[in-house]
Amino acid sequence: MRSWVVMSVALLGSAVACARSAQEGAVQEARPIASAQGAAPRPQGPRRVPPTPMKLDTLRREAVAELMATLVGRENEPAGTVFKNVKLHKTMPAKEFVTMMDEQFGRGLGVNCTGCHMDNKDYASDARKDKIIALQMVKMQRDIDAKYIAKVKELDDPRPKTTCVMCHRGAGHLTTEMDVPTAPVPQRKRG
Repeated sequence: MRSWVVMSVALLGSAVACARSAQEGAVQEARPIASAQGAAPRPQGPRRVPPTPMKLDTLRREAVAELMATLVGRENEPAGTVFKNVKLHKTMPAKEFVTMMDEQFGRGLGVNCTGCHMDNKDYASDARKDKIIALQMVKMQRDIDAKYIAKVKELDDPRPKTTCVMCHRGAGHLTTEMDVPTAPVPQRKRG
């Protein structure tokens, strides 16, 4: 009986090894779609390591400070007159607008300005799909605030407002799982 089990395991291991080597051979022979269509293959090299959240925060703060320096004397003018192509928050003062972009979008999504805007500082461009998504998300937030949150009279906050961070928690893509707490979850003090 024991030799039969050992022999079965050995045969199963051989079958798996054969299947794996056949699979690896097929993968090695496969061509990327881009080269099959005649385009030049992407150079192989080390992948770019994304900056740490602290480094990203530092980079974003520097970009915001640089942008704020260009607003001197126009900080209180409406964002719609100071910046091109402002679709939402047009009447918000320019300084408040940039601060909101930094805090709500940058920190809330864990991204830099280039998360939504072009790398060439063309903030008016709608070329990045993430900017279009962000605009749609702001409209969704306004809808949630007006249609649902405002009707919940039992809330402690007199003016509840949804924000990016409520769902994103500093991550560009939402997670469908939650970490298991290692310590008791702190309770909010009422009063």
